[in-house]
Amino acid sequence: MQTVAVAFFENLLTMEELLTMLKHQYSVHTVYRWVQRYGMPHKRIKGKLWFPRSEVIQWLERSS
Repeated sequence: MQTVAVAFFENLLTMEELLTMLKHQYSVHTVYRWVQRYGMPHKRIKGKLWFPRSEVIQWLERSS
């Protein structure tokens, strides 16, 4: 069971990791807008946003 949890979190990006993946071309506010207005894939865990890497990549490819 623990390996499933580890795999789950290995696929999740923090806000800072997401911004790094996006090469800091966008701001935190832009990402929040994408989440609220455009349905960017995310999970809220203990009040913090986490982003599933593969889903975000697919979402970005569809959105461009």
